[in-house]
Amino acid sequence: MSTPMERADEMARLVIAAAQQENACAVTSGLVDTVMRLHADTEQGKANAVSVRRLIRARAAAAGVRVVLTDDERYWAIREQLHHMDGDQVHALRDSIADGGELDTRGHDRVLVDAISVRLSNRLSPPRLHDAEPVSVSLWHVPEPDCVGSIPECAEYPGVAEALDVLRAAEVPVATIPGRKMLYREWHSPQGPQGALIRPHAGRTLEVAWFIDGAYDEGGMRSRDTRTVRAARNQALDDVANAFRGAGWTVWRVESSNTATRRGLRVDVTPPAEEEPTPVVSEEEARALVAEFGIGEGDLDEAVYDAANEDGADEYNGGAHPELSDDDAYEEVHDAADARASSVNNQGATAQVQFLAEFCRSVEGLRSLLGDLTSPPVAVESPALS
Repeated sequence: MSTPMERADEMARLVIAAAQQENACAVTSGLVDTVMRLHADTEQGKANAVSVRRLIRARAAAAGVRVVLTDDERYWAIREQLHHMDGDQVHALRDSIADGGELDTRGHDRVLVDAISVRLSNRLSPPRLHDAEPVSVSLWHVPEPDCVGSIPECAEYPGVAEALDVLRAAEVPVATIPGRKMLYREWHSPQGPQGALIRPHAGRTLEVAWFIDGAYDEGGMRSRDTRTVRAARNQALDDVANAFRGAGWTVWRVESSNTATRRGLRVDVTPPAEEEPTPVVSEEEARALVAEFGIGEGDLDEAVYDAANEDGADEYNGGAHPELSDDDAYEEVHDAADARASSVNNQGATAQVQFLAEFCRSVEGLRSLLGDLTSPPVAVESPALS
């Protein structure tokens, strides 16, 4: 069992280490609170916060960290950051806070507001700011942006952006998830999310839920309120399903089987299958070219390897495999090109001609290449090439 001083000593060490590694060598109140919360279930996490801060301050100079804990320290640290911003940037910060109104917590931060006011006044900057190097972490909380139609971790999921476009085109409302923290009673009210929210399900399938007053189902509702909400959600999910059907998506209705009246839960949707690109030459046309140019076994092997590696060179020059070194990335793309060429060559002359057609990107370019690689074409009937 450690003593109170030993617990505070270990916690101070952890906070300073976190500042050095992740917080640009700045110890802020937020960092101290975060580290202590992370270790709340450990022995050192039970340390007295006042003792921890006192030890951090005593060791700051030796550890090469800056302490920004009191309002005065935070005020001057913010002044240093503002001093290194031009006037337009400071005005933009002030306007951003003003636009947020009562919902923007920065407007209630008196230290930040006072620092901005002084920075934009006509007062001369004190000498202590001239050579000061500001910390590179923000000393004020920037509100998270609102999420429209999907939560941030799902926004880049395949199909989500396209699904939102379908809903907007059909003028179906989408839910806005506020970035700021909201009380439970505020969230579950007319000020809470309203409309469709999209989230991944499985594979290419997406779920579309419908929020009414911050809730996507009837859980916790009084029974006398469910009839109106159920009818509204059913109608809204019908509109969602119709919008996706009209856009060619596959739609499944997910409904409860435990209620006497119809109760829609959500709509699952899958985007239409991507169309296969039309080949430059069809298999029939490729066979005709093989006959026309008298292509025999092995005649195109080297050309296929060259074409595959030229594509590999373009891929390498485009920055493929940024996680690898230049030499390893070069070997990776060209090894893959050799494997692709070997696979094509093993399929015979028809597959080789089709592969070279994709490389040439036109029938005219393909015929020119085949003419250079083989003997002059013989007179045989062949289907017209487009």
